Amino acid sequence: MFALIRTLLLGSYLVLLANVSSAVGIDSGEKISKNIYQQQEVANVTPLHIEHEEETISEKSEHGANLAPLLFVVLSLFVGAATRQLLRKGPLPYTISLLVIGLILGVLNRSDFFTNFGLNIIGESVHWAGHIDPHLILYLFLPTLIFEAAFALHIHTFKKSFANATILAIPGLLVAMFITAAVILGINKMGIGLSGWSFLVALLFGSIVSATDPVAVVAILKEVGASKKLSTITESESMLNDGTAIVVFMTIFAMITGSGQSENALLEFLRVALGGALVGGAIAWIVVKWIKRVFNDALIEITVIISASYLSFYLAESVFHVSGVISVVTFGIAMAGPGKTRISPGVTHFLHEFWELAAFIANTLIFIIVGVIIAQQVHYTLTDLVVLLIVYVGVHIARLGTIYLFYPIMKRLGYGLSLKDSVVLWWGGLRGAVALALAIIVAIEDKIPLEVRSQLLSLTAGLVVLTSLINATTVRWLINFLGLSKVGAFKSGMYNQAVQQIRLSSEKEIEKLKDNRYMSGANWDRVEEVIIKPDKVEVEKRAFSIDDAVFETRKRLLQKEKESYWRQFSVGMLSSDGVQILSDQIETLLDKGGKVPLSERDDIELLWQTPKITSKLQGLPLIGRFWKKRFAARLAMSYDCARAFVAAQEENIKSLSSLMIGFSLESSDDSKETDMLSKLEDELNENRITGLTFLRNLKEKYSDIGKTIETQLASRSILNHQMDMVERLQKQGRLEPDDIERIEASIQDSMKHILDSSMSGDFKSDAFSTLESSPGISGIDKDKLLEVVQKSQEKVFPTNAVIYREGSVSDGIYVIVNGSVRFEKDGKNMGIREASESFGVWDWFTGNSRRFTVIAETPITAVKISDSVLTGLAEKLPDFEKLFGLAAGIEIAFELLRSREEFVGLSVKKFRSELRKGELMLLSGNEKYRLNCVFSVLVKGKVSTDNNDAIINAPAVLNDFNIRCENQAVLLCFSYSTV
Repeated sequence: MFALIRTLLLGSYLVLLANVSSAVGIDSGEKISKNIYQQQEVANVTPLHIEHEEETISEKSEHGANLAPLLFVVLSLFVGAATRQLLRKGPLPYTISLLVIGLILGVLNRSDFFTNFGLNIIGESVHWAGHIDPHLILYLFLPTLIFEAAFALHIHTFKKSFANATILAIPGLLVAMFITAAVILGINKMGIGLSGWSFLVALLFGSIVSATDPVAVVAILKEVGASKKLSTITESESMLNDGTAIVVFMTIFAMITGSGQSENALLEFLRVALGGALVGGAIAWIVVKWIKRVFNDALIEITVIISASYLSFYLAESVFHVSGVISVVTFGIAMAGPGKTRISPGVTHFLHEFWELAAFIANTLIFIIVGVIIAQQVHYTLTDLVVLLIVYVGVHIARLGTIYLFYPIMKRLGYGLSLKDSVVLWWGGLRGAVALALAIIVAIEDKIPLEVRSQLLSLTAGLVVLTSLINATTVRWLINFLGLSKVGAFKSGMYNQAVQQIRLSSEKEIEKLKDNRYMSGANWDRVEEVIIKPDKVEVEKRAFSIDDAVFETRKRLLQKEKESYWRQFSVGMLSSDGVQILSDQIETLLDKGGKVPLSERDDIELLWQTPKITSKLQGLPLIGRFWKKRFAARLAMSYDCARAFVAAQEENIKSLSSLMIGFSLESSDDSKETDMLSKLEDELNENRITGLTFLRNLKEKYSDIGKTIETQLASRSILNHQMDMVERLQKQGRLEPDDIERIEASIQDSMKHILDSSMSGDFKSDAFSTLESSPGISGIDKDKLLEVVQKSQEKVFPTNAVIYREGSVSDGIYVIVNGSVRFEKDGKNMGIREASESFGVWDWFTGNSRRFTVIAETPITAVKISDSVLTGLAEKLPDFEKLFGLAAGIEIAFELLRSREEFVGLSVKKFRSELRKGELMLLSGNEKYRLNCVFSVLVKGKVSTDNNDAIINAPAVLNDFNIRCENQAVLLCFSYSTV
């Protein structure tokens, strides 16, 4: 299925390219110079005639629409594929090879080679490429290249490199622009050339050639194994300075042509740059929300992301008139960060493959097109070449000046910037398609003198060629010369060991194959020749210390731990938020180079704990429900993270010994290796114990949430098992494709439901069970009780949270689902209430203010039944007062009778059980009663006794049998059988 999707998407991309290309004005004489942000058309545009007037290919042929553009696209892709295959080991990087091929095609077409040999259609297609609209390059290719680069970024490294990349991309580009302008003006003053160039034109040229395009350099950095931070800062600078260069270019361009507004240039720059980031961020937010609601549907998720990358560029440029490049960069980074965990695990790999393919196609086309454009539209005199060489040196001086100026700051920010890295940054500043597209926009602007336009295009094209042919081809030598690709001693040793293991394993496998009936007659000398040769792959052996071994092994264990988190996420056993938090923590530890123990994570429990402010906010009106859900979700994530953390540590403990099997440290004996493994194992076990302790405490404090999470985990495990069974049955041929699709859809729907489900489902069930067993309340009809639970408020309080204070107005009752609370009066501990018990009932039932301050002794989960819900229930239940009078009576009796002789020595559980045996009596006013009980508790109202005319107010213990009710009263009586 994925192969079909890939084919459809690729076909759509090619059709889009062909259609857009044919829809755009092809001939340079028809092109309209547009301000990308203001979209102003400039009338009476005069074509730039670098060579003789040629017939446009946009005319209709006798058979209909001209298909030359489509032919060029198809042929270019074939050329790109052949180049990648045949010149893989050539001296030139892939993109530079394509540039050279483009130059050759352009030269051949310029000399009428294709026409002379009857290949007119090829000549027309090359001519189309050589006169392509520069806006097509920006609108069609740029979103793909920029999004792919941003989406492929290592986000943690990008965050640490962002400050340095921003310095190079904004103030650095401005400095380089002014230095380049100074070089141009110097050439002008010396009379070497460029006589018609003004200061603004020189600045315009500086903005064009100061933006770097290090596609080839980044590929080489990754190929030779240079540090990730160097390739990240190189790529990040390129993405950011493309946006800066275009914004600055359009500002100066508008000043030269008079099409711009009279706004402050700095304010305009900020508006365009920040506006682009805002547009990209808004689209990213919408897309993340969208794909979060989709599960494992590659067609929807990939289509949405592709469309959004182009939409962000289009809306920014054409609707809001802000930076489309910065918009796409923002969108791409957002999708590579928080958006990455919202993409379905089954789609992630395919999405990366698609964007890698799209970037390959875009780079193939754009570098061939750049070569053709340069060959067809540019020509040089000897003076032009001299000026070009001076400018080539000048832009490198400008680049050097930028890095030198900001180096003292950059070496202190983020990862820092070493001197060797800065040299690679300097030399690796290639110029590419964006610079050429901007130069062509200038070249077709008739408000700029023709000679100046021609010279600007020629110089830009020359710099693209020179930096590609000189810098790109020598940067590998520079990296090796500086030692930036040098493998560490321990890593080298591990590599050699791995090669040796592969060789030994292969030799053993050959011995087994000799006994195979189908292979026993093989030429085993020939077979042994395919075994990997140590002299071809082994790197130089170098001595290393025990500390180096420990550091490197820690880094490998951290990488394995991170892989474990993403694997758990891919099978639905870890939430998207959880994998992000845990992975970020691993990246922070990796930044330390393995020099700190694996267990040195002082903030690990703080990372998992729920902020106290969240529990307080859930008590606020209106927004309380939102924060209540946030509190429960945070607890769920804490549990999720801790469980995944323990699982990862256990995996690492099992794999630890395999990292060092058979590897001796220097010339020492095996004891040092054993000590090292023991040390690392202790660190992993310490992590494991920390995680298990946190889980145990969380389950004890929040057993209901722990139960819900474990239910979800068990459900996910069963669903994964079912998917495995489907795959197994498919291999056995016991299921047809349509049956498989139907079953998988059902399983995935269930998985999505589990992932999206809130933490309140089991909570309601537990609350119902607790209320159903509460004294008094248990007498309510089940349907009405369920209605009460549905209308009740879920409350979760951390340890020492104040639930309500003494003297406050009673606004409902509480029933503890889990945990325990402490009662205090004037700062004195008055007792404890535990799960399945209620509190606040007597205060509410009697209409009195709160008697105590109630504090969470442990984290508690409780149901609050508000006054309005209870009032509504009273209207539906005729025996309401009796039911809640019993609950209030037992609550107050617990406080008043605990010290009586009959109950001293009983456990709390037994004491509560005895209290539930009490009989509730509702007394009418101005009546005398003779009680047939040992004693009673006055729950509500006031009475007098025969022995004492004084009025007794509730709450009170009554030992007399003869009483007079002054008004309506409620008694809880205890008979002989009770006590």
